[in-house]
Order: sequence, then C-alpha cells, then structure tokens
Amino acid sequence: MHWWNQQACEAAAEAQAADPSPGNLMAAAQVQALVSLAEALHRIAAALEARDDSEAALSTRSR
Repeated sequence: MHWWNQQACEAAAEAQAADPSPGNLMAAAQVQALVSLAEALHRIAAALEARDDSEAALSTRSR
C-alpha cells in the first residue's frame, strides 16, 4: 500500500468516526473508491512501463 493510500484511508476513517452522518459516510466511501481507482491506475502504469522496458530491450538485442 502506498503512503498516499494509507493517509487517505486514515483520514476518511477519522472523519467518519468524528461525524457518522450519512453525508460523511458517503464522502468516506467516495474517498475509498478514488483511492482504489488511483491504485488501479498506478498498477496499469507500472505494467505499461515494464512492457515498454522489455520491448525496448528486445528491439535493442535484435539489431
């Protein structure tokens, strides 16, 4: 888990504990959804970078 993910989850949990109103519960759920999306995008970017690195290595070897 990345530091920003941990901080976002902790902040959402603290806000939810301080004020468990429906609006705050919705905001906490939205934060968690955005963090999940950010994590997925980070994994996709890492996979694309790894693919690009391996393709570059293959093209360098084949020359």
